[in-house]
Amino acid sequence: MGRGKTLTMPERAQVGLMVQLNMSISLMSARIHCSRTLNNCYISDPVAYGTSKSTGRARKLKQRYERTVARAVSNTMKSAKDVDAVKAEWSKIHPSYLENLSNSMPNRIFQVIQKNGGVTSY
Repeated sequence: MGRGKTLTMPERAQVGLMVQLNMSISLMSARIHCSRTLNNCYISDPVAYGTSKSTGRARKLKQRYERTVARAVSNTMKSAKDVDAVKAEWSKIHPSYLENLSNSMPNRIFQVIQKNGGVTSY
C-alpha cells in the first residue's frame, strides 16, 4: 500500500508556529489545506515524522539460531522416523488405561491441592 501525502518543510514550520500559538488542529488543517490526521501525526512526534516505521513482528530468534533450527529440522527422514516411533509407542498403550487416567484426573488434582504440590500416591 502506498504512502500518503506528507507535510513539506515550509508546512512543518507553519504547523510548529501554529502549535506555539495554541491554534486548534481543525484551524491548522484549514489554513494549510491538509487533513487533521496529518497534523496530528506531525505534532505527536515531529522528529520521527516522515520516517519509515519498523513493520511486522519482532523476531524471537536471532538469524543464527534460526539457521541452527532449520538445519536440525531439515533432516526429514530423521523427523519422519521420530514421528513414526512416537506413534508406535502411543499405539501400544491400551485405550482403557488412557480412559482410566482421564477419569481419575479430578481425584489426582484434589490430592495435589491437598499436598500443596508435594508427593502424591499417583
